[in-house]
Amino acid sequence: TCENSDDVPYIAREAGEDCLVIGTDYGHTDTSSDVDAIKIFRGRADVPPNVKQKILSDNARALYGLS
Repeated sequence: TCENSDDVPYIAREAGEDCLVIGTDYGHTDTSSDVDAIKIFRGRADVPPNVKQKILSDNARALYGLS
């Protein structure tokens, strides 16, 4: 999983953009819990739109066999 504080362009380049999904730990009271995680991630200028789509939707669908 990736979080908004991660260097997503580097991780996507090194690990592969098809291997990432967003992780928020929403509902837990810890520092990685981010209610606005998806909104913040969509606003990142350093991640291309096609990679955002994969991380926010396509990769999770593939992981769970929903694509």
